[in-house]
Amino acid sequence: MEGQQAMSYEELRAAGKQRRERAQGPKADKLQDTLRQLDPQLAEWADRFIFGEVWGREGLDPHERMLVAITALAANGNLMQLRNYLFGALYDGIPARKVQEALVMLLVYAGFPRAISAVDMFREVVTTARRQGLTVDLD
Repeated sequence: MEGQQAMSYEELRAAGKQRRERAQGPKADKLQDTLRQLDPQLAEWADRFIFGEVWGREGLDPHERMLVAITALAANGNLMQLRNYLFGALYDGIPARKVQEALVMLLVYAGFPRAISAVDMFREVVTTARRQGLTVDLD
């Protein structure tokens, strides 16, 4: 990639781990353990390739990447993974209104059922995050 110095395997993995923890929020370690139990290579790929290489590219800031990931997960109906990223977004400081608006946009491009499911899940995540002490301004 232009403008970026090549990173070693370990540097990619370490940078990816930090990005993954930021994206997945408080349950990042538990999610990584689940991947590791399925297959240790999956956990390695998540840190090194997905979050180290792909999320480390230039062109989008971390919040923009998070919104892309959230809308892609919602559009494809991957609700379990979506929940984790929604928590990650709130804990990383992405405004709740911005997340909700991205999900509402899905009604045009992915249909009402997917958008409604995603917005409903987001409302549940907001409620839970508030119970956990996170200040979430949605209105």
